[in-house]
Amino acid sequence: MSEYQYVVFQAVDGPLNDKQLEFAEAQSSRADVSRWTLSCEYDYSSFRGDVDALLRGGFDVYLEYTNYGTRVIKLRLPHGFPVAESVWSKYVDGEQLLWKKDAEGSGGILTLEPFHDANDRFTYGDTEPYLKAAIQVRDRLMSGDLRALYLLWLCAADDDYNDPAETIEPPVPHGIAGIEADCGDLLWFYGLDPLLLVVAGMDVDDAPPEDSQDPVTTWVDALDEPTTKELLLRLLKGDTSGEKARLLAETRDSQSSGGWPTIDKQRSFEELVRDADALRDTENARQARKAEANAAQERASRLNALRKDPDKWLRETEQLVDARKTVNYDIAADILLDLREAIGGDEGDKIARRQAENLIKQQPTAYRLKSELRKRGLLE
Repeated sequence: MSEYQYVVFQAVDGPLNDKQLEFAEAQSSRADVSRWTLSCEYDYSSFRGDVDALLRGGFDVYLEYTNYGTRVIKLRLPHGFPVAESVWSKYVDGEQLLWKKDAEGSGGILTLEPFHDANDRFTYGDTEPYLKAAIQVRDRLMSGDLRALYLLWLCAADDDYNDPAETIEPPVPHGIAGIEADCGDLLWFYGLDPLLLVVAGMDVDDAPPEDSQDPVTTWVDALDEPTTKELLLRLLKGDTSGEKARLLAETRDSQSSGGWPTIDKQRSFEELVRDADALRDTENARQARKAEANAAQERASRLNALRKDPDKWLRETEQLVDARKTVNYDIAADILLDLREAIGGDEGDKIARRQAENLIKQQPTAYRLKSELRKRGLLE
């Protein structure tokens, strides 16, 4: 099997400026580059650009996938963690989940890269849901939502060098199960079940209520007249979508974040995975029962339709066979089999067998048709 790598950078807070775009375009001759994204695929090679420099130069999220086991997410946090180091250090181990502060300023890059030997759980698919989930995680982190950091810890804990029985979870943020819908796909990206968030949230209080006041309205109300005029000119004269993104980022950054409530459960990663597996088995069984019930209902509806107007379906088999297509022979034979069951008894068997003989007379050289009818017990 050939080696395959896919990398993608995404700008979230605003588009790249001309200088940043020029730098991005110089990183790879094979990359598709715009002011918002950079992506490229490689066989028997790899991306050799400066990932961290690109993140410090306009991009906000980086995702890397390979078919030999590598999974990397990097998040650019331009203003650092919105919580104290005494809080975030309980979730960031410095190895699988690493915070690298910029040489200057408060910003930095958070890297998630647990180690796994290549195995069959790493299969290539559409990475778009994973990128969207990573963006959601970053947005939540920057707003002080500690649940996003717990989710990243879960991904980092599943490392080949970690003993799951001795890997103990950090404090569990209230409402942890509530981010499964927006961010759960990131767990799939690392081969984990999003039901881990549901398990983690058992016997944990709900998330603290959000402010009733819209943060955008609050931010706008606080602007003075000169600032408002300046912003309006930027919107009218500049890149409207880019300016909007920048303003939304400023709005988000202006919101103060209080401490997120947590509870110390002290469960091992092994316990969490075991309970999530059990919950998944229960969910799969429920879905199987539901699918079985739906199939039975659909089957009953089909038999009822056949029973109501058998002549219509007999004509349908003749039209199918007349088209002389192999797949049609299978369909026609199935219709007769179902018709026999729908009518039931000797009458149903007699009608189905008689029509089978008629079809053979209609197409005497259709040997596949004869074979399918015999398989269903409709011909001697």
